[in-house]
Amino acid sequence: MARPAIQLYTLRELEEPLIETLHRVADTGYEGVEFAGIGDESAESIADALDDTSLEPVGAHVSLDSLWTDYEETVETYQILGCRRIVVPSYGEDGFTSESVVSEAANRLLTLADRLVDDGFEVHYHNHTYEFTEIAGKFDTAYDALVAQTDERLSLEFDVGLARHGNIDPIAYLDRYADRISLIHLTDTIPGDDSTLHVDLGEGVVVLDECIRTAIDADAKWLIYENGLTTDPVTTLTSSTARIRELLDAA
Repeated sequence: MARPAIQLYTLRELEEPLIETLHRVADTGYEGVEFAGIGDESAESIADALDDTSLEPVGAHVSLDSLWTDYEETVETYQILGCRRIVVPSYGEDGFTSESVVSEAANRLLTLADRLVDDGFEVHYHNHTYEFTEIAGKFDTAYDALVAQTDERLSLEFDVGLARHGNIDPIAYLDRYADRISLIHLTDTIPGDDSTLHVDLGEGVVVLDECIRTAIDADAKWLIYENGLTTDPVTTLTSSTARIRELLDAA
């Protein structure tokens, strides 16, 4: 059964140490957290907070720059946290303009994945909207080309809201790549404007209940909520955990 987690980028505007944020999250129905860095706090102190709260470190969004230039330090941080899933949050729009360019991106990601797998991590790629542009050739979208030119070394963290914002039916893609997806970014959106790239659950057009049922059928391990544009993170935290519990109970 898929379990609920939150991407901590959603709560970045809280004026409190990350340790306090972890305790705040633990008071909700969330069972896990996905990191987007740990700020100025030590990995050891964050690891202690995870133990104290019983929150599971579901994964970590880590930029390609950090992985290329500060690999050893980055890996050590997440090893200390007991966080064994590294998610590449973005490759960049320039990597998805043609089939040949996607092939180059795929090779770079697999090279990185090999190194991370050797160090005991699972590696995932998180989509935005630009991967779903049409490209010339045999693939429907650049995202399809990426998946076809990678393998199980690179798992997929599929963001349903960003896919929908990119004019893609997320249900179809959850079905299509069920064997590569273990993490779902459960986001809502209103297509047409970057200001509504993320909205609170139920305020957008994503068919959330169908996404969750499809994710469960695909044996996804975690449903990870994010609203990177919220102006009221406390309310978003409270409302999202209640909504996800309702959706999971009904699935």
